[in-house]
Amino acid sequence: VLISSTGVIGRPLPMDRITAHLDRLVAGDVGFAPAELDRVAQAMMTTDTVAKRSTATVGDATIVGVAKGVGMIEPDMATLLTYVVTDAEVGAADLDVIFRRVVASTFNCLSIDTDTSTSDTAIVLANGLAGPVDLGAFETALHAVALDLVKMIARDGEGATTLVEVTVDHAADQRQAKRVAKLIVNSPLVKTAVHGADPNWGRVAMAVGKASEYPDIEPSRTTIRFGPIEVFPTPLGDADLVALETIMAADEVSIGVSLGLGDATATVWGCDLTDGYVRINADYTT
Repeated sequence: VLISSTGVIGRPLPMDRITAHLDRLVAGDVGFAPAELDRVAQAMMTTDTVAKRSTATVGDATIVGVAKGVGMIEPDMATLLTYVVTDAEVGAADLDVIFRRVVASTFNCLSIDTDTSTSDTAIVLANGLAGPVDLGAFETALHAVALDLVKMIARDGEGATTLVEVTVDHAADQRQAKRVAKLIVNSPLVKTAVHGADPNWGRVAMAVGKASEYPDIEPSRTTIRFGPIEVFPTPLGDADLVALETIMAADEVSIGVSLGLGDATATVWGCDLTDGYVRINADYTT
């Protein structure tokens, strides 16, 4: 039996009550239906403001995922709990490989505040009752469920008002692309600029420059975009500035950086930084 936990670190769980309930489940005294995943999503909320559930189908099979987490998130996966169940028939070895790929490009590309926790869980379970499915289609559907949950978590980040999506392309390799993207989405100055709807590309450039382990990243090869508008190095006209006001005031802001070094791309997700985040965490245990 695997016990997952979240909440205040260091406070023991009531294991006598938990184990007694698990004993009843094993004995068949307490039933469980897929529809009860909604109750699971609600029950594990802490500072979450909405329950998080996503569903997809592949052939005759269904994939359902639930997740919890809005703060203290910088995967490995850090105070993030996510459970995915499916009735697709997928072998354990295939399921493990597929799920690891999906997690790498979804949950492990998520950050709220750069802080990791003492516990996190990502589980996928398949009972095979719906029969075999095309593995490529299954991975696509599983990725869609996971990404949907990731965006729900980022939108619901503690105190957040804006979902931030950062894409770094034309990087030398995947590791470099993800490293730079994470530096941008985790920068307090970038996050507060997004909150203030301020298209301050200098803050993005600063965050890129923090990747000092990559001396091949140079301003002369780098471009920066807010939405579809290039803000560096192309000078902005009056019409661009008006369009940027709309882009930055939206509830979802995309930031793009091209490094001019290769063909690798990475996308990560996070949120803005607000005074609400400070208040939630300043008063967390009191």
